[in-house]
Amino acid sequence: MEIEAKQDLLDKRLFMNMVSNNWLAIVFANMNNIIEYVNPAACRLYGYKESELIGKTTDIFNSNLSHNTDDIIKSIKEQGYWFGEIIQQTKNKVNFDSLLSVQLIMDEEGNPIGFASNSKDISIELENERTLKKIIAEKELLIKELHHRVKNNLSIIKGIISLQNHEILDTNGQQLVSDFKNRIDAVATLHNTLYDPENLDNLDFKPFINDLCGGLKRSYGISGMEIHISIDMESYSIEISKATPLCLIINEVLTNSFKHAFSQNEQGALHISLDKENATITIQDNGPGFDSENINENSLGISLIKDLTDQIDATFKYENTNGSKFTIQLT
Repeated sequence: MEIEAKQDLLDKRLFMNMVSNNWLAIVFANMNNIIEYVNPAACRLYGYKESELIGKTTDIFNSNLSHNTDDIIKSIKEQGYWFGEIIQQTKNKVNFDSLLSVQLIMDEEGNPIGFASNSKDISIELENERTLKKIIAEKELLIKELHHRVKNNLSIIKGIISLQNHEILDTNGQQLVSDFKNRIDAVATLHNTLYDPENLDNLDFKPFINDLCGGLKRSYGISGMEIHISIDMESYSIEISKATPLCLIINEVLTNSFKHAFSQNEQGALHISLDKENATITIQDNGPGFDSENINENSLGISLIKDLTDQIDATFKYENTNGSKFTIQLT
């Protein structure tokens, strides 16, 4: 028994030493909310001497600006604990943000005997958080404005091109101008999709494909026929550095389908799919197809696709399988 008593005393001394030297403000109050113990950290945090706190209620720490002490005690008695941010005050009535945790304490028979709390001043952390949120909001606004200005600049360029007298151009020249304006629209569509405050490093490719297809369909507006576009892809993130080249590649392929795959005597079908596991994008139409061996390697569209796929370390191939099939393999 003597050994057990010595061990029990040793355990109590060890516990009190841990509590006394803890950097958190620790307070123990009985079931009547009367303070019976405070550690040195609590005295430093609140600015009181120990003798000034013993016998007082814990309401002495509460500014009552954010929480009511009685409500907190009620919650502790009902749930066994309380945890949250609270505005507390010092002896000199200086308010500060605190992270407070209070636990209901039981005796050996399981009867409640009081409350043990620990708290820390988190004013600096919250101020830093507010500052960081402000900086992030400002950066998001700047990025949004950047995309908006790029879109406006692209619209100005397109407008200037539209104002030029194209009547002096032959059919091929007019088609080149039209294709160039569609490329501008594709980049503008990209910038419209790019702004996402939740993810500024990547582009969700699916909304972009939806918008691009809709724009090209309106642009080419083949009268007298219906073009059905099906998009089979989940959300897929593309690195921003690869977004613009990939945007222009897809635009060139889709433009080819709208220009050459459909006639007015049939229903057009365009299918776009994405294999996320293999990072492969496939675009296929139901047009007459083409002779892949006779593709004009010097055409602007093919040259663009080759240069742009090299930029993003991707590969591509054309196939004639009941229509034109284009596959791009991303890395």
